[in-house]
Amino acid sequence: MKTPKPIKSSNNYKGNIYDRIFKENAESLFIPIVEEELNLKIESYKTLPDKLPRTVEREVDFLYEVTLKNETQWILHIEFQTSDAKNMIYRMGMYHGLVWEKYKKPIKHIVIYLGKGKAKMRKHLIESEIFRGFELINIHELDTEKLLSSQIPEVIMLAMLSKYEKEQSEQILRSILGRIQRYSKSHKLTSKYIAQLIILSRLRNLEEETIKIIEDMPVTYDIQKDGLYKRGLALGIEKGLEKGMELVVIRGLENGMSYEQVQLITQLTIEQIKEIEQKKQK
Repeated sequence: MKTPKPIKSSNNYKGNIYDRIFKENAESLFIPIVEEELNLKIESYKTLPDKLPRTVEREVDFLYEVTLKNETQWILHIEFQTSDAKNMIYRMGMYHGLVWEKYKKPIKHIVIYLGKGKAKMRKHLIESEIFRGFELINIHELDTEKLLSSQIPEVIMLAMLSKYEKEQSEQILRSILGRIQRYSKSHKLTSKYIAQLIILSRLRNLEEETIKIIEDMPVTYDIQKDGLYKRGLALGIEKGLEKGMELVVIRGLENGMSYEQVQLITQLTIEQIKEIEQKKQK
């Protein structure tokens, strides 16, 4: 998992906060869902680097819009190559995606080889290399009861985003909170999941209802003892994600939490937490 970068702007922060939640829970959450929805049995897996080469700024050699006699239009793409590049087929595949995304017209690709001898570079993809689309899992269409029946807190939390009627939201939220506490392995993890649940509730416009239910459930989660959530996160959510997370950090530190404890709950870096603390002291 990549380390979150320091906050540079509210747009950058707001745009990444959901990504951080899902990445934090990815293995416990999405592997089981993929197995269930695609009817697969994954025996093992390993995490690969999520940084991909930047390709969007690549320039092609020549690109033309061609009109034939029958008025059919398509894109002619020409590349000049001085070396017999074995990976040329993949580069052309990358160009195809970029050109199609921009122009939405049929494309004919030509490579003109300028090197010595006969070029041996591949000209066609094999079947397993051809992109033919993707599977779509719509979280809103997932079975709420099935998610709630899980014993994995990350999966239970996803029931917030699943398919249920608006009038069921309070019942669903109470079930989620109860089962999160039941299956969390520690109070710290319970706190982390509840913090994430409140943030995710914004995707369904349920943040106020979620906070109210948390405040009304002292047996399930004693929020009275957790000034971090009642005075920080609850107030902060109403004022926006960035401001809200700053308040979470400030209230947490004021209540005697260490940097590491605040980091566990907020998923910010130690540097971000200290930056917010210094900002408060100015």
